[in-house]
Parts: sequence; C-alpha cells; structure tokens
Amino acid sequence: MAGVELHGIRKTFGDVVAVDNVDLEIHDGENLAVLGPSGSGKSTLLRIIAGLETEDAGEVRFGGVSQKGVPPHLRDSAIVFQHFALYPHLSSLENITLGLRHGIGLGKKEAEERARDIAERMQVQHLLSRKPGQMSGGQRQRIALARALARRSSIVLLDEPLSGLDAQLHAVLRLEIAQLLRSVGATGINVTHDQLDAMAMADRIAVINHGRIEQLGTPDELYETPATLFVASFIGTPPMNLLPVTDAGESSFGAFAPRTGVTYGVRAEDLALVGEPLADDWSLSGVVGLVEPAGRDRVVQMTTAHGDAVAFRCGPAETPAPGQRVTVAARPEAVHVYDTASGGRLGNARTVDLGIGVAA
Repeated sequence: MAGVELHGIRKTFGDVVAVDNVDLEIHDGENLAVLGPSGSGKSTLLRIIAGLETEDAGEVRFGGVSQKGVPPHLRDSAIVFQHFALYPHLSSLENITLGLRHGIGLGKKEAEERARDIAERMQVQHLLSRKPGQMSGGQRQRIALARALARRSSIVLLDEPLSGLDAQLHAVLRLEIAQLLRSVGATGINVTHDQLDAMAMADRIAVINHGRIEQLGTPDELYETPATLFVASFIGTPPMNLLPVTDAGESSFGAFAPRTGVTYGVRAEDLALVGEPLADDWSLSGVVGLVEPAGRDRVVQMTTAHGDAVAFRCGPAETPAPGQRVTVAARPEAVHVYDTASGGRLGNARTVDLGIGVAA
C-alpha cells in the first residue's frame, strides 16, 4: 500500500488558477476527503493525482515515488467517477474485467476470479450478468466501485461518487464505501461538495477554496475549531453564525464594546434562550422569524437589531413563536474570534484580548 504526497501543486487554465501551490500528505491506508464548493479546484486536484491532468508546477508522489511522466494506466491508483462510466453494451462482469485484462494484463480466468471475489465481498454477485441499463443507479455505482477495487490498487480516487443518488441510498453507500476501503487497506481520496459525506467517510478532511487548502484536520477539529471564516461558514448545519463588528465598534453582542476588525462566530447549539444572562455571558437579542423542526430540536432563525441573521437550537417545549423578541447567550469560550480582513481564527472570546474587560 502507499500514501500520497503533493508538493507545491499548481494548475492554471488560462487566467484561472484552479490549484494554487497545494501541499498535502495523505497517509498510507487513510481515507481523506477533499471538501469544497463547485469551482474550488477539488476535482482538478484529483485528476492531477490520477494523471488525467498534468500539473504546471509541483510533484505528486505515491509511496515516496514521483509520478512525474507516469501515465494514468501505469499509476497504482483506481478512480470511481460520479457518472459510473460503465460500458452500456457490456455485462457487469465484463465491465469489471475489462480493465483487469487490458489495463494490467491479467488472463481471462484470473480476471474473472478476481471480479467474482470482489463482487461477493460487495454482495453484488447477482448483478454480474446484467448490463448497466438493467440496474438501478445504486447498483451501477456498486459495480463501478467493484471495478476500481478489483484492480487492487493501493490508492482509490473517488470523484463525487454519490451525487445523483436518492437520500436513503446515498447514506447507505457512503458507509459501505468507507468500510470497503478500510477492509482492503487502500488509501482513499474522496472529492465531494457534501460535508455530511466528508464527515461520515473520512479520517481527515482537507477543505479547499479557490485552489488553496484552508484547513486540514479531523471532522471534529474542523467543526469545533474552524481555522478560517470560510471553513466556519462551510462546515455545519446550520452553518456557524458569523457576526462582524462594524467600523464604529458595534456588534449584535451589544453589551460589549469590542475592538474593530474582528468577526465573532458561534454555533447554533452553543446559544441558549435566557431570561437574564450571567455576568460574563455573551448575549444578543432579536426577533424570531422562521422555526424549523429538526428532529428532537427546533432550529430558530432570528434577526438582531444590527440586521444579523442568527440561528439557535432549542427544545419543542421552549420554542418561541415567530415575531417574538428573545435573548440568547453563549459562554465566552464558545464564541470564536476571527480577523475580518485575513479570515484567520484568533481564538475565542475567553482567550483573545478584545479590550473589553472580560477576556482572561
């Protein structure tokens, strides 16, 4: 098996910088998600790893070995595309064995034995005689994954493999894929725009934006301490509430006179309805707009006097009505502080000196 190293990867298309000096190390046997919005450079980065695109600068290494000049079919990697890419006139068995026979040169008998072995492990052996048109979207994606795993490559690349599937199948397949990659010991790199997929499947997540890695960490690290304003706004449902301080030094946390140039961030679950805030609580008030059922909780959307939209969670019994004015509060350690200009995280309201007399 092998890990993947990216050193100074850069790729442009005309005046557009798709990947901008990316350094990234994916450990042997790790499942890493590359998460970002459309146009962030994540698919281009995956295609460079696969050898389907050539980097303008930098180097890709598999297991410490440079892949410079190595064509896609000779790289120790397999790729699963969003749209399955199965040959419609071939059976599932033929789709799986085609690459084994003509890509890595196995004989027909050995290729079919390997195909049947992976099909049984994935519980799709009953589909081997069917053609793609005779299968559902989920079945076709399972065959596409079986084709990739049958190569027994050290590295499996997943290009939005679950897009277009219905929600129930989507949730089932993402667990199956994560378990299969771990069972075969492959290094997995999964490109996705879906944070739930990334959180569920990956050991670590690299959040990419405008061709740059904004943060690399475990799902918990990204959720609990987002390193930038972009990560804070992208990770979480609902996303983190971001409350900028005005040039006049005013914010929705009106009881505090904060310094300018910062933006506060607080998760919906860290805000609680209060009657009278504690002395060092960070509180804000607003008028309730939308109330959204979310299982056992309710997500309440309100608007502060400064015009900030704020979401908080509460139980059904304490849910306020639309139009009601309420006050919510968070402990200082739950209020993240970001530099508005750079977007970088400075710490939290307990540890950052904001010049307001409450920081430790």
